[in-house]
Amino acid sequence: MSEQQLVVRVEPEHDTRVKVFVPWQRKDWIQQIRSLPNRAWNKGQQYWSVPKNEATFQQLIQLFGTDLKIAASLITPKEIPADTQKTVMKLPDNCIMATPEHLAKSKGTYQKRTGIITIPKNSVPAAKFFKTIQQGERTFKVFIGEQIILEKANNEWLVLWVSYDKKGWIEVVKNIPGRKWETEGKYWCIPYVKDSLKRLWKLIGQQHLQYSFEINPNIPDEFKVEGTQKMKAVKFKLNDMQKRALVAFEEKLMLEHKAWRTIKTYKGLFTHFLAYFPNVKPSSISKEQIEAYILYKIQGNVSDSQLNQLINCFNCFFIRILMQKEKVVKLERPKKKKKLPNVFSLAEIERLLKACVNLKHKSMLILVYSGGLRRSEVLNLRVEDLNFDRKTVFIKNAKGGKDRFTFLADLARKYLVEYLKQYEPRYYLFEGQMRGRYGESSLQKIFDTAKKYSKVTPNVTLHGLRHSFATHLVEKRVPLHVVQELLGHNSIKTTEIYLHISNKFRKELKSPLDDLSL
Repeated sequence: MSEQQLVVRVEPEHDTRVKVFVPWQRKDWIQQIRSLPNRAWNKGQQYWSVPKNEATFQQLIQLFGTDLKIAASLITPKEIPADTQKTVMKLPDNCIMATPEHLAKSKGTYQKRTGIITIPKNSVPAAKFFKTIQQGERTFKVFIGEQIILEKANNEWLVLWVSYDKKGWIEVVKNIPGRKWETEGKYWCIPYVKDSLKRLWKLIGQQHLQYSFEINPNIPDEFKVEGTQKMKAVKFKLNDMQKRALVAFEEKLMLEHKAWRTIKTYKGLFTHFLAYFPNVKPSSISKEQIEAYILYKIQGNVSDSQLNQLINCFNCFFIRILMQKEKVVKLERPKKKKKLPNVFSLAEIERLLKACVNLKHKSMLILVYSGGLRRSEVLNLRVEDLNFDRKTVFIKNAKGGKDRFTFLADLARKYLVEYLKQYEPRYYLFEGQMRGRYGESSLQKIFDTAKKYSKVTPNVTLHGLRHSFATHLVEKRVPLHVVQELLGHNSIKTTEIYLHISNKFRKELKSPLDDLSL
C-alpha cells in the first residue's frame, strides 16, 4: 500500500468510545493520536480507543483532514447515552446537574502567584452518575462522566471521582504522590496540597475539573510522609582484591553453564560474604572464619535453603577455583525437612479460574494447571510450542536444562485458540506491553487477584497449581512414573510426595475405631 492510500479509520467500539485505526507506517500520525486526551491503546486488537464525543471528533478532523475516514454508521453523541444505567447519589436540595454549559459558567481561574486554582463562590456540587458492569460472575458499580469531580474530604485529603473509561486521566492520578484508591467507594483520594492541584491543572486541564469548595491558599506545597524514610538498598564496598575474586567467581559459574537466576543468587550471597571480611584477602580466609560466618548467618535466622546455597558458593570458590578443599569439605548442611505442599481441591480450582475474567489472564492460569507448569515455564512458552493436533505442550530448557512434553487439556485448547485469535502473539505465547516476555510479578498479581475474589485457601501459592495438578492425577490413579515424566522430576522419590498429599486413599480406609460399639 502506498503512502497516498494510507488513511485513519474511525469505527464504533461501544456507547461511549470509538476505535481509531492508524497505519503503523505513519509514525507522525501515531504521535498525533497520543496527543488526544483520554486515549488508550488496545494491545489485543491493535487500535486506539478514544472518547465518543464532539470534541474528540473535531480534534481528529483538525489532525488528519481528508486522511480521516469515519464509518457511516457512527453517530457522535452530545451526551451520555440514554440507555446507560444511571444512579444519582443523594445530593443537597440546591444541587443542579453538571452539564457542559454549567461547567463553562463555573470555570475557576489559575493564580500563578500562589500556584492554585480559585473557585467562584456560586459553584455547586455536581451530580454523580454510576454504571453497573457485569464481568463474568462479578458485578461492578463504576462512576462515569465527562469531567473529574473533586470533593474536599478534610483539611488533608481530596476525593476524586474519575470515570472508569478515562484511562489517560487515571494514569495522571496514579502519578500523584500519596494517591490512594478506595475500593469500597470506587473513588481516588489525593493529598490536599498545591502539587496535586498543579498536576491536575496542567495535565488534565481546568475545563475537565468540577468542584464546589474554596481552596485554601495556605495548603502545603507538596505531600510529605512524616516519620518514615525510604529504605535504601544496602551497597557493599569491596576492595580491588575482593572485586577480582567476585569476577572470577561469576566467570566460573558461567563456565559451568549455571542458570542466570542461580548466578544472580550466588553472586549476591558471595558479595555479602566477602564484605564481612573487609581487610582479609579472599584466598586467605581461614576455615575458622568461614565457620564463624555461617554461625553469624544462622543466628540471623537464615533459611535452610539459603544456607545450602551459601555452602554451594563456598564449594565453588574454595574447591573449584582456589583448590582449597580442606577449608569447606567438612561443612555440615542443614538436615532436609520433609514438608508437604499445600494444594487446592478441584472445586477451589474451578472457583479460582472462574474468578479470572480476562481472557489472557485466564489462559495463563489454565495452562499452569493443565500441564503442571512452573512459573518460568509458562512465561517462556513460545507460540510454536503448542501442538493442538497432538494435544501437547513442549517445555524447552526447563529446570536443570531439561526438555519435556506435557499434555494439553481440551478445555485449555478451547481458551488458547480464542486467545491466539484475539491477541495474535508473535514469538512468546504470552507477551508484555512491548511484545517481550510477560513479567513474573504480573503473573503473580493475576494469581493473587483471582485467589482474593474466589476466596479459596489463602496459603496456597502460584506453584501450588502445579502441586494440585500432580495430586489430582495421583487421585485419578495415574501411574506415578507418568506423573514424574509430566512434571520433569529426576527421581521418582520427588514425585512420591503426592501420594502423601492425596486424600482419596485415606477416605477409602476404615479406622479400627469404627468397628467398636461405643
